[in-house]
Amino acid sequence: MKKIAMLSALLAAFAGFVCLQTVTPQADLATYMPAGALLYLQSPDFGRLLRDWNASQVKTDWLASANYEVFSRSNLFTKLKDVYDQYGAAAGFAPDLQNIVPIAGTESALALYEIRDVEFLYITRVSESALGESALWALRDKFERREARGVPFYLRTDAASGRTVAFAFTKGYLLLGTRDDLVAQSLELISGGHGPTLAAEHWSQAVVTQAPIRGDLRLVMHLESLVKSSYFRSYWIQRNISDVRRFWTGLADVKLSQASITETRVFLRSPDAAESAAPGGPAAIASLLALAPPEAGMYKITPIDDSAETATLIAGKLIGSVPQRAADQHYAPAAASPDNRAGSEADLETRIDEQPLPPDAGMSGAIAAVRGMLEKAGAQSVLWMQSSGAVSGTFFRLPSVIVVAGAADWDAGAVRSALSDATGSVWTTAHLGAGLASATAGRHTVERLDGLGSLMFATRGRVLYLANDASMLATVLDRSSATSSGTALTYAAGFRHLRERPVFDRITAALDFGAGGTPGPKFFSGNLASLSHTLSRVAEVRVTAQDKGDATTQTVVYELGR
Repeated sequence: MKKIAMLSALLAAFAGFVCLQTVTPQADLATYMPAGALLYLQSPDFGRLLRDWNASQVKTDWLASANYEVFSRSNLFTKLKDVYDQYGAAAGFAPDLQNIVPIAGTESALALYEIRDVEFLYITRVSESALGESALWALRDKFERREARGVPFYLRTDAASGRTVAFAFTKGYLLLGTRDDLVAQSLELISGGHGPTLAAEHWSQAVVTQAPIRGDLRLVMHLESLVKSSYFRSYWIQRNISDVRRFWTGLADVKLSQASITETRVFLRSPDAAESAAPGGPAAIASLLALAPPEAGMYKITPIDDSAETATLIAGKLIGSVPQRAADQHYAPAAASPDNRAGSEADLETRIDEQPLPPDAGMSGAIAAVRGMLEKAGAQSVLWMQSSGAVSGTFFRLPSVIVVAGAADWDAGAVRSALSDATGSVWTTAHLGAGLASATAGRHTVERLDGLGSLMFATRGRVLYLANDASMLATVLDRSSATSSGTALTYAAGFRHLRERPVFDRITAALDFGAGGTPGPKFFSGNLASLSHTLSRVAEVRVTAQDKGDATTQTVVYELGR
């Protein structure tokens, strides 16, 4: 799910990738927005972003993808389409891109005031000639005419749904809203009147002052109010409300260029949210980041807050598969189908006179041994790297290296003893790279265990290296003398999408082998693989995070390929 969420975030960020330069906004449209919004979206040239997205190959690929087909049958899509149709009935025309692009001006802003009914106010600077050619302006005679501060605005309500569309044009600005009071209040503010504005609200001011330079697209979020909405909690795809609750306001800026998309996020912690300082200091994260080689398909570096979680990672990736416990689902079970009967001939081998094994049978001892090793060494931060590769054209392997930074030098004997307890095997000394076509052959001495797979470890002062692939471990050990950037980081991660795509396609096809009988595309090789194809121009994604006082700053860089 985390990977799905990550790809979904990539798609949202990719919407305006063709934009090549930043236009400085002429006015702060937040001063024209009435107070009470949940989030605020602003762009110095929204019309160009929308036109570039409408003409992009990414949009074409997305609409033709299996991923879009699946999304179009989702509950969220259905609800949004109902809202779209209802507002279209109120406006008197379909608000599709063909009709929206003419009224998408340069500097623009949209404030969302309510999630369930999608209540918003949109303000854009647009020329009178462009507005005159739009379907909205052509239908104004079918709207009820009202005034605010002597400025006319137009209102129409759909009798069937109760949805309202209101709009006005004044001083070069088009105002379009779903409530007449929002349009009237905004006209009051534009005309020089007074009233509570979004720009003056504390949640907006506090985070905007942390990022004075705007990008090509800015999103400001009143997180404290958003998490109170049951609709936000139900449809927030990341399902990480507990993490979001730590912050009361946030901001995301997107800067676009030909080579990359850079997203800068700023989140302010709630007064009652404890600051989670990285053990050993942020420098520990930066030093581990220097070890991640270009050969790694993905990497993630985090502080170790829970040694049990890190022990489970090591055991699951390098020692054996950790069975997943059944989650406590809050959804009704799926209806039984003819192909899903209660029982089968395979159950003839199931014992009913013996207690079943616990879900983590066979792995609890390994996890406990690794956890004891981590706690004894005072493990502070962990780097996990993984790549993909094919063996004999049929079987797939996932080379992994896990690097753990401790508070003091690692005791190789204690590590050997703990891993012997975890694996039930005796370790031997080996010279890494022997028999490999590598320039590093024989340079590194490691402890090695060979069986159905390989498991190796090496210690270098306060750093412990664990791996299941000799070549990848040698590459990482070669970087052990690399110096870090010195940047104080609390988190770092990366995903090399372009490098992993070919094998990803083959793995997803193998996972779906034999799957069938259900409508729609196959989940892995159809749904997910098509999203990867849509985002094929994204070569690499890098994420870093820093804590400064009560603010957390995150930087996400999407490197674009040719």
